[in-house]
Amino acid sequence: MKKLLSLPPNLVESFHDISGHDREEYFCTCDPVGSKLGSGGGTAWLLQKADEAGFNTEGDKRILIHAGGQSRRLPGYASSGKVLTPIPVFRWTRGQRIDQTLLDLQIPLYEDIMHKAPASLRTLIVSGDVLLRATEPLQDIPEVDVVCYGLWADPILCSHHGTFLMNRQAPDRLDFMLQKPSTEEQARLMATHFTLMDIGVWILSDRALRLLRQRSTDPQGNVTFYDLYSTFGCCLGAHPSQHDPEIAGLSVSILPLPGGEFYHFGTTPELLSS
Repeated sequence: MKKLLSLPPNLVESFHDISGHDREEYFCTCDPVGSKLGSGGGTAWLLQKADEAGFNTEGDKRILIHAGGQSRRLPGYASSGKVLTPIPVFRWTRGQRIDQTLLDLQIPLYEDIMHKAPASLRTLIVSGDVLLRATEPLQDIPEVDVVCYGLWADPILCSHHGTFLMNRQAPDRLDFMLQKPSTEEQARLMATHFTLMDIGVWILSDRALRLLRQRSTDPQGNVTFYDLYSTFGCCLGAHPSQHDPEIAGLSVSILPLPGGEFYHFGTTPELLSS
């Protein structure tokens, strides 16, 4: 299973030497220096650069990890990138190493998810500054265009992240998605909707990925800014919060991560609390 990483510019050339990961399995690049592409544009850029480098993922399932931020709120790990943040060994847990990194702990769950996913869902997009744990077996993954994992979370936490809302009359279908809804707005919707916090784990079919790449590319073929979560995601669902009929036509399934635990490494206080 191929892994494609978007990293800080200074880490790209030395990543394989530092991490020891196989160049045939791991490809890494960085966003164009001085430009912001967002998670959608960053996905299109990462796939484009992999194609140009001859890193063939055709027909393979692949994991795309966005970890190219400047780490201004976590300066201690800005030079190495958040994915190489050292993580202590968990007490009473087997199979860990004294020199393990955040990336080492992320990959097994992502691989389990992709092994579980139908053949039509072969692109997993995740964030590089989050550690997720599933303490229960993964459920079956339906054959749809977009699968997103979420967590049952309190309204205050949801107000800092994307939130999926499912109508109580149709709890297996995404009604719409909101970005950082206020606790007041969530309270208003609670009578009619279930809510799950977006944890940044999205699986796309080739059709969905093609639309994402189209929206992230200008008429001249240049990759431009486009956000997977706040734009593409908000165009999904039965009653999307943003208008794009083509994206709204994609089938979607929202799955709670079984026994899910969510640890964010976005800031120094969050690193300590996680």
